[in-house]
Amino acid sequence: MKRKLIFIISLLFVLASAFSSDQYMSDEIAFKDGERATYYIYYNLGPIWLHAGNVNFSVKERKAGKESLFDLQLAGSSTKSFDRFYCIRDTYSVTVRKEGLLPLHYREVKHEDSYFSDNHYRFDWKENDKDSKVYFEFNKRGRMSYDTLSVQRGVLDLITSCYHIRSVDMTKVKKGQSIPFRLVLDKKIYDLTVKYSGEETIKLKNKKKYKALKFTPKLVTGDIFEDEDAMTIYVSNDENHVPLYIEAKIKVGYVKVMLNDIQNTKSPMSSDISK
Repeated sequence: MKRKLIFIISLLFVLASAFSSDQYMSDEIAFKDGERATYYIYYNLGPIWLHAGNVNFSVKERKAGKESLFDLQLAGSSTKSFDRFYCIRDTYSVTVRKEGLLPLHYREVKHEDSYFSDNHYRFDWKENDKDSKVYFEFNKRGRMSYDTLSVQRGVLDLITSCYHIRSVDMTKVKKGQSIPFRLVLDKKIYDLTVKYSGEETIKLKNKKKYKALKFTPKLVTGDIFEDEDAMTIYVSNDENHVPLYIEAKIKVGYVKVMLNDIQNTKSPMSSDISK
């Protein structure tokens, strides 16, 4: 169950990146330098809610010669109470070109109980898509391995995907529409789909109330999920498109991820109707 829970938490943020296809992207990036967001992760079984961990996102902009770059980071850790069950200290980071949010260097460092890994992806983009590649370097428990994968533009890493949803042009998306997206993770490319399910109003555990856009990804049923529609994702219905709430029903209970706080957004959070 430990490993499954970690997998689910990672999957929640992967699927929050619903629209990675360029055809749905706006010309305007919906976030800026200095934005920071904190999420709380809960495991829910009947009336029992366990605050399992926290996830922090941050954005930093910098120059490399004449090129503008973003350094995007996700840092996740289990709470002290959950540490007794399973201790997690994970960091994911990526450097992307500001223009087009094209990933260049991705790294994930995982400390999970006695498990350790330090994995690097280097994206080598070419004018001709068929020549573009990702070079992998994996250090798992001190054992090194290497691999190479051919990719095309539109294939993104975990963190860049999480920010691509922020720049979706919702005028191009209709209710009930299912949209494909592609993700590279652990030497594999995943072809996934997500459906836009309309607008709703939601209230989070921090007592804030938001106007939200609802999405439902199609899942692979098996050991973890019984229903292919067992996950729901809500993002803010404003120009920021901040992921607000993600819920997944698993075979034993629910895993829920909720926004606790966000600072320095590019546009006002007009979806916040708490007052």
